[in-house]
Amino acid sequence: MDELEFRRRAYANPHDKSADFISASGANAGNQQFVQDLKRFDQQLGNALHEQVPDTLANKLLLNNVSPKTDNATHFGWRHLAVAASVTFVLGFSTRFLTFTPGLDIPYPAVDQVAMEHVRLESSFTEAVDEQVTLTAVNAKLRPYGTQFKNMTDIGKVYYANHCLFAGGPAAHLIIQGEHGRVNVFLVPADRALQLVSRFSDDQYHGEVIGMNLNRLVVVSEKQEDVEKMVSKIESSLERAI
Repeated sequence: MDELEFRRRAYANPHDKSADFISASGANAGNQQFVQDLKRFDQQLGNALHEQVPDTLANKLLLNNVSPKTDNATHFGWRHLAVAASVTFVLGFSTRFLTFTPGLDIPYPAVDQVAMEHVRLESSFTEAVDEQVTLTAVNAKLRPYGTQFKNMTDIGKVYYANHCLFAGGPAAHLIIQGEHGRVNVFLVPADRALQLVSRFSDDQYHGEVIGMNLNRLVVVSEKQEDVEKMVSKIESSLERAI
């Protein structure tokens, strides 16, 4: 089983018990970690779907619909309704209930290390993948994160659009064509607990992190790519999805 087929089957069912899938899963440490991450994602999704709904929720929603709303209340209600409209967004929404106390010495993962390691581990797959992604398809993946692309004219070719695990929670992962090679783009919910930087680099990759209304835009590319130009192009092409 080649790497592309292994990744596709892992995304479809990380609990696959077939002999060839189990063999591919144990072929190397990267494959083992990839399958374990997907299994944890499944567990998180299952837990989120079994969250108990408060008995008073229905009454509160009805009251919100008939009561005057301030601008802040309107934005708050819109986001929660968007959550209810998507199973994937349930996971992102569940992290909103975690309270992070400033001053505690908690080793939050560093956004730059998470991003570059993610790109590095999946490079053998992402360097060859081409899913012929359309504007409709990419916006279907972005919708749970409250955003979408206006068009694909300014973005260029999109090779891949899917969800991934990023620092223990869901994120959108896109791969688009840059001027010199492929560029990895992550949209990570803004409430994800991370150590933040605006720019980062190592011997192979460099990238930028931009704060947006609902998410953080994380762009990672090889060193020869003008990452600042790519960030500007992607950011200007995104708009809020309603």
